[in-house]
Amino acid sequence: MKTFVVTGASGYIGSHMCYELKQSYPDCYIIGVDKKQKHKLNHLYDDFLLYDISRTNFGVFDKYKNVDCVFHFAAYASVPEGEANRWHYYRNNLTGSLRLIDEAICYGVKNFIFSSTCAVYGYADKKICELRSKNPSSVYAKTKSIIEDVLVAADEEKHLNSGILRYFNAAGRNVVADLYEEHDPETHLIPNLMKKDSIDVYGTDFDTRDGTAVRDYIHVIDICRAHIRAYEYMVQNNKGIVTNIGTGRGYSVLEVIEVVEKIIGRKLNINFHDRRAGDVDYLVSDVRNMKKLLNFTPEHDIVSIVKSMRN
Repeated sequence: MKTFVVTGASGYIGSHMCYELKQSYPDCYIIGVDKKQKHKLNHLYDDFLLYDISRTNFGVFDKYKNVDCVFHFAAYASVPEGEANRWHYYRNNLTGSLRLIDEAICYGVKNFIFSSTCAVYGYADKKICELRSKNPSSVYAKTKSIIEDVLVAADEEKHLNSGILRYFNAAGRNVVADLYEEHDPETHLIPNLMKKDSIDVYGTDFDTRDGTAVRDYIHVIDICRAHIRAYEYMVQNNKGIVTNIGTGRGYSVLEVIEVVEKIIGRKLNINFHDRRAGDVDYLVSDVRNMKKLLNFTPEHDIVSIVKSMRN
């Protein structure tokens, strides 16, 4: 029986990850970890530990001696919020991750998969491959980049196998499991489009085809399944991996709005504003590395993502 630790288990991607792990490994034992507990999610894991890993020693590895993999999702993840509260973001995202990595190494955990982001690349004007140098422009992206460097060092020194997954814009929901985004406030584009009659668009002067930012939207279910493939790759090859997780197709904000309007059957009011600090023009994945190493191709497209959000 495999034992997995999922940090951020009460969050958007973390909760979906717990569900997908049980689909792939029905007899696995999942320890969910978060600083908030949502009792409606209790069925997703076998044990839940209420921890703020940025403030206290983790301690879970004292109780569970043979953890096969840590899936680390816990982090603050809003670019605008990170720019407004820089110390808050650095403290939470760096301290918590460093504590967790250190304890995983001390207790002999072999595999550690980190939820990173395409934002570590910074500005781009074409599809981004993993060989591109990092140049994070936001505080959020900088925290992710620093932890990536820590994990690369740990991997190179054979302390553990590090999986670094730089995924692009997570979206969508698991309708069957009734899992969805519950951010307060909600900052992501698609869930706001599905809930509101008007939408705020930040920036019309990006260097893109219509002046609005272009992003690669990938379904949260595909992200989680890619994590499982990454874990299996690490076990089979006894080494870490760095890869993008995306679809290879970019949509501008206005194009996403157009897709949503067609699916919901009504027009939305658009309020244009100046661009936000830290936002970049274009982030679209080169997916060749993902397809080659993980033998993985996302199942869902932008239409599937939006349709899953209708209810």
